[in-house]
Amino acid sequence: MRKRDISEMTPPRENPTAAVPDGQPKQQPPIQSISRQSSQVLEVSDPQLSLDQVFSQLTIKAVEDGSPRTKLPMAERMFFSLGVVFQHAIEQGVNLGIRDWNSVLLRADESSRTGFRDVEVLRWIRSVLDQFLAADLDDLSGAAEVLANGSRDASWRVPFGQSGILDFFLQVLTNDEVEDDVISHALRFVGNACADTDANRDQAISPTYFPSLLRHLQNDEVSEVCVSVVYNICNDYEAAQHAARANSLCLALVGFLENASFSVDSPLHQVYAADIVFTDDLGSCPDQSIEAVVQLMKSSKVEVDDFLTLCNITKTFLQHERFQKYLVAHGSTATLLACLLKSYSPDLLADSSLSIENLQPQSLDPDEEEQISSIRSTLIQMLSDLSAAPGFSDTYPVSSPLIGSLVRWLSSPEDEIQHCSCLMLGNVARSDDTCRAMVTRYRVQERLVGILQGSTRVQVIYAALGFLKNLALPPENKPLIGTSESIEVISRFWSMETSPQIQYGAISLLRQLLNGCLLNVRRLLASLSPDQDSPAFEKTYLSLVLLLFGRTDDISGKVEIGRTIATICRCVNSPYQNVPQNTVAAILHRLYSVHGDIARPLAMMVSQSRFPIIRSEGWFALALMTRSREGSQAVGEVLQQVEVFGALVSTITGQHINGGDARAPQPGEADSHRPDSGSSGSETRSEQAQEMQLKDRENALVLVNELLKNRGDEMSVIRRSVLEDLLRRPQSQSGAQDLIARAQSEE
Repeated sequence: MRKRDISEMTPPRENPTAAVPDGQPKQQPPIQSISRQSSQVLEVSDPQLSLDQVFSQLTIKAVEDGSPRTKLPMAERMFFSLGVVFQHAIEQGVNLGIRDWNSVLLRADESSRTGFRDVEVLRWIRSVLDQFLAADLDDLSGAAEVLANGSRDASWRVPFGQSGILDFFLQVLTNDEVEDDVISHALRFVGNACADTDANRDQAISPTYFPSLLRHLQNDEVSEVCVSVVYNICNDYEAAQHAARANSLCLALVGFLENASFSVDSPLHQVYAADIVFTDDLGSCPDQSIEAVVQLMKSSKVEVDDFLTLCNITKTFLQHERFQKYLVAHGSTATLLACLLKSYSPDLLADSSLSIENLQPQSLDPDEEEQISSIRSTLIQMLSDLSAAPGFSDTYPVSSPLIGSLVRWLSSPEDEIQHCSCLMLGNVARSDDTCRAMVTRYRVQERLVGILQGSTRVQVIYAALGFLKNLALPPENKPLIGTSESIEVISRFWSMETSPQIQYGAISLLRQLLNGCLLNVRRLLASLSPDQDSPAFEKTYLSLVLLLFGRTDDISGKVEIGRTIATICRCVNSPYQNVPQNTVAAILHRLYSVHGDIARPLAMMVSQSRFPIIRSEGWFALALMTRSREGSQAVGEVLQQVEVFGALVSTITGQHINGGDARAPQPGEADSHRPDSGSSGSETRSEQAQEMQLKDRENALVLVNELLKNRGDEMSVIRRSVLEDLLRRPQSQSGAQDLIARAQSEE
C-alpha cells in the first residue's frame, strides 16, 4: 500500500476559548489541508490548540525566568504544557504522587534536548493520566491534547509505547463514557505513535483494543481522525492488515464513505479510507464498495496524486467481475467518463450529457503532465474493460444517451478522448444489429476515417482500425464504409514508415472490407492519381499493399497480405446476380495486368509449413487465380521458384521434398508434433489434417490442370512435360523423384 505524509490534521471539535459572535452557534474549526512530508506517514496533529492561554503563560514565565525560549520545540512545548495542566490539577486537589513534579518535568525537558528520552518520567505521567480519568477531570482533555501534539515527534514513539501511555489511550478508546474531545486526542496520539512502529501497532491491533478503535469510524465527530489512525496502523504491516480483515474493516470503511451527513472542506480523509480498503480482502468487500470509491472521484477537491490513488483502487476492483456488473448495473460508467473529462477541465461540472464542447485543457508542468497522463491511461483501461463486461451492452444499448455521447467523443480534438471512445464503442459493436445501427444511424465510419486521417498517436489509430474492422463484419456495412474513403485513407499506413502493428491493423481491416464486396475491390484497384501523365496513374492502392509485402520483415503482416490477396481472388471469382459479366471481366483484367507480382504473397503461404490452414488458403487462391489466362501467367511465374514448385509436388504426391529429394513420410512422422496419437483428441486432429491434405491436393491438381489449359502452349517443353507427368502419376514415388530432378535441370 502507498504511504502518505501529512503535516497537520485537526479533529472536528469545538474550541472552548473561541468567542461566539452575535449569539450564533459555535462553529467547528476547519479541517486543515494535508501536505506531504518526507516522513512517509500520516502525522496527526492539532495546530489550533485549546491551550492558547496556557502557552501565553509559558512564554511569559520563560521570559521572567531569564530563559530565551520564546519559541519552544515540540518536545519542550510538551513538557512545559503538561506542567501548566498539572498545576491546574493540583489546584483542584489532585495528588500527583511526587512533591517535586515540576523539577521532574524540567529535567525531562533538558534531557530531551540532548536526545535522551526518559521512559521513567513518561511512566509517572501515565499514572497521572490514570488519576485524571478515574476522577473524570477536565484536565484529561488538556493533557491528552498536549501529548497528541507531542506524539508528532517520531523519536518519542517507542518510549510512548514502552511507558504505557499508548496503552492508556487505547484503553480510553474502549470507554463509552469519555467525551468526544478526549477521544479525538486519544486517536491522534495512537495514530502518530503507531506510524512505522510495529511494536506499538501490535498493541493497537490486540483483540482488546482494535475492535473498539474501529468502532469510532461510526462516530461522525471523530471518524475522520479515526481513518488516518487506521491508515497508519495498517500501512505496510501484514499483521495489522490481517487483523483488519478479521474485524471486517472493509464494511466499516464503506459505511464511512457512504455517510451522507459527513461534510468536510477536503475529501482527503475519504481518500485514505478508500486506500485502506486494500488492507482488507476484496473478496469480503460488499459490491457497493466500488460505487463509494467512484463517487469520491467526482469531487473537484481531490488532488492529482490522490485522484491517481483512487483510479488505481477502482482498477483493482474492476478486475473482479462482480464489481464490474455492479458498476454497470448502477449506471456509474458515466461517472468514470466524467472523471476523464475533468482531467482536462478540473472545474467542469459533471452532467449526464458528457459534453466535450466546454473542455478547456490547462497548461501543466512536466511533472503534472506525467501524473495526468497516468490518470487518463488508467481511466481509459478501466472504461475499456467495463465496456467489455457482461451486461454492458444490455444496460447501454446503441440508442442510449451514453453511447450517443461516446459517438460525439470521436470528434474530440483530444487523443485520449478519441482513444477511449474507440475502445468502448468497439467493445459494444459485437452484434450485427449494433454495427448496422452505428453505421447507418450514427455514421460512425465517417468520424473514424477522420481520426485515421489526422491522428498521429499509435494507440488511437490502432483502436480506430479495430473498431472499423468490427463495423465491417455485416455485409451491408462494407460498401458504406468503403464509400467513406476508408481504403484511400488507410493506404497511407502501407506506404509510410510506421509500426508493424499499425500496418497489420490496416491490412486486416482491408481484408474485412474486401470480403464479398466487389465494390470495395474496385476501389482498391483505382489509380493513385487521376493525372494520366503522373507515374502514380499506373499504380493502384493494391500496388502499395504489394510493395509493403516486399518491404516488411513482419511475418504476421506478410501472412495477412497473402490472406488479403486470397480474399480478392474469392471475391472476383464469385457469382454475382446484379453485376454484368463484362464488369467482372474488366476487374479481373485490371487485377492481373497492373499487378504482375500479385501471386507472390500466395507463394509464400503455400511454401511455409508452420500454419497448415494458411497453406490451404494459399492453394485455394492460386487455383482460383489460374481460372483466367492472365492469372495463370502470374501463377506460372511463382512456380519458377524451387521452393514453390517443391511444395506443389509435395502436396500432390504426398511426399516430403527436402533439398530436392523426394521421400515418403516415415511412420508416425506426420503426427510427430502432436500429443499421444492414441488419444481421441489426437485422432480427431489427425482426421482433420488428412482431410485438409486431400483438399490441398485437389486444389493443387486443379491449379496444374488450369495452368496447362491456359498457358501450356507458352511453356517450355520440359516444364509442360513435368506438369503433365505430375497429373498422370500424382502418387508415384519414383515419378515424384523424377519430376523434382527434371524441374531442377531446367533451372
